[in-house]
Amino acid sequence: MNAYKILFRLLIIFGFGFYAMPGYSLALSEASLNSHLNELLDVRIALKTNTAAVIDDLTIGLKYSAEYTFPKYRLKYELLKSNEGPILKITSDDFIRAPIVEFILDMSWSDGHIIRKYSFLIDPPQN
Repeated sequence: MNAYKILFRLLIIFGFGFYAMPGYSLALSEASLNSHLNELLDVRIALKTNTAAVIDDLTIGLKYSAEYTFPKYRLKYELLKSNEGPILKITSDDFIRAPIVEFILDMSWSDGHIIRKYSFLIDPPQN
């Protein structure tokens, strides 16, 4: 009787192993800041996806956080294609004069939704 319980448990475990839940079809890598104070903002975020349809269906929004007290810069985004995959490039229209920049990235597509807050402490340029 004990062998039947073990066999039954193994069948259940393997049965759940074959029933895979669909994972997120989009993930964000860490953001890389490529600018300094008194320069245009240049932030790049690699997008990890398993289908190109997700990128075609992507809706992107940029907002400022509620705690943000520094001057608000007009931010814009652009989707770039590279050999490693799609990259989200976020830039500003004006030079960044405040040392802290914060924004909220709101991304949605047909199968999901991601909201992520980014905060950057921007250093002066090195001479």
